[in-house]
Amino acid sequence: MQVSVDPGPIDPSVLTLQATHRSEDVWHGLDVQVDRCREHLRSIFHTGVDDRILHYVRLAGFYGVHRLVSTLHIDRALLTALLERWRQETHTFHLPVGEVTITLGDVAVLAGLPIEGRAVTGTACRLWVDLVHRLLGVRPHPGTDIRGSALRMAWLREHFVGLPADADDDVVQQYARAYILMLMGASTFADKSGNEVQVLYLPILESFDVAAVYS
Repeated sequence: MQVSVDPGPIDPSVLTLQATHRSEDVWHGLDVQVDRCREHLRSIFHTGVDDRILHYVRLAGFYGVHRLVSTLHIDRALLTALLERWRQETHTFHLPVGEVTITLGDVAVLAGLPIEGRAVTGTACRLWVDLVHRLLGVRPHPGTDIRGSALRMAWLREHFVGLPADADDDVVQQYARAYILMLMGASTFADKSGNEVQVLYLPILESFDVAAVYS
């Protein structure tokens, strides 16, 4: 006797997008697009991050993110499997054991970031090129290096990989801000552009001690 198996959902009133979900193609044996995984910091980790930079990374509270990202191995098969379980309707993973999601507690344990403290609300600054120049010491070219508040990660890698041995403390701090900004663009605040980071977070890094009190 042939057994009929229904992959679900049993109740379509919540998971209303099943017809366009990638699991539908998987179930029917159709080719599924292989998603691209982007990685921005390999060139930095290949040469190592200077201890002088890591000093300020610790002060700003981002050493846990550095440690996580620098040792991270991208398992594309696992990510693909998780994508097939992700539901846009509920923003949770639907697994055989039930619904699961990433909590703030998970973020605190994995990334070492505080989950209590001042909220990151943005900035009133709109002179983005001047902001980058003031805090990083290099002026990006509008339109090519920076568009609005979106700064190209490639520009950061070009100017802030390889801290000079004779760099004074001001330059070290500029490199540290750039490195933390790259960490943000590659992990905590990654977006679908895949090659940009928002500089609206940069004012938080003006004082590394103050940055550490944000959640």
